[in-house]
Amino acid sequence: MEGKEYVLGVDVGGTKIAVGLVSRDGEIGRSRRYPMDRSDQEHTLRSIRDAIEDFMERERPQIKAIGLGLVGRVDTAGGIWSRAVNLSLFQPVPLGEELCARYGVPVSLDNDVFSAARAELLFGMGRQSKDFLVLNVGTGMSIGIVSGGRLVRGAGNVAGEAGHTVAGVCERTCKCGRAGCLECFCSGGGMIERARELLPDYPKSTLASLPAGELHSVSIFAHARRGDALAALIARDAVDGLCAGCCNLVSLLNPQWIVAAGGVFREESLIETIEDYVRKYAFSSSLMDFKGVRLSALDPAHAGLLGAGAVGWRPLE
Repeated sequence: MEGKEYVLGVDVGGTKIAVGLVSRDGEIGRSRRYPMDRSDQEHTLRSIRDAIEDFMERERPQIKAIGLGLVGRVDTAGGIWSRAVNLSLFQPVPLGEELCARYGVPVSLDNDVFSAARAELLFGMGRQSKDFLVLNVGTGMSIGIVSGGRLVRGAGNVAGEAGHTVAGVCERTCKCGRAGCLECFCSGGGMIERARELLPDYPKSTLASLPAGELHSVSIFAHARRGDALAALIARDAVDGLCAGCCNLVSLLNPQWIVAAGGVFREESLIETIEDYVRKYAFSSSLMDFKGVRLSALDPAHAGLLGAGAVGWRPLE
């Protein structure tokens, strides 16, 4: 670490907070993980503050800035965390101003989707392309859009909710109230929920015998390959939805690459299946520039921390 400059990255998730040092070239120095208490807004914020304070006291790092990757709606320009329903945060918090005053360095905040896209731009796919999508399919589903080397944010900094688009594959009702959203049957969380809903109709399904915590997208795909009817139904709809969704994205946004990230892509066959479908059905003019679907080269164990670090480097560029 000697001789390198670092920012402090703070990756805030639903169940944990990762805090660590990230260099300008994407090297992670010391890092620690902390629990998240999301019982209400006060405890959510206290968890974040305590995690940063503990890391700073234990490690005594020299940092150039602080970057936070946050779920929910973020006012990046104002340094305000506006809302995060799954973390019980309903009142805007000027977190950037607060942490800047506490630690005396620039502080940047961003949504976790944009943080991930920025990490790819700085440390991954951005080293060879300036036009790509980061498709993250884990518990949920979203995309980060990079066009001409810049993030496409939308009017309210919430562009990229690809999980709430419909491809006509499955009519399951989404939590947003709409029927057929991709996230409710393509994401890992959606696949798990669908399995639990349908298990009473498939009493002989091998998914019913899985121990607690082992029902997830990886096990569903594995049981589908072994011939389980319920797993095969869930897997087939997830694959069909991802193929149709990616085809729409290529036709609409004209990227060179789709960078796949998130736990669902531990099913390695998905990459080839999606690319084959896109090349067959996407709009021909968009396909002239399309180079393929590629698994993210960033370490999935530290992807969130790299994203937060990439946000931290932003004001220093």
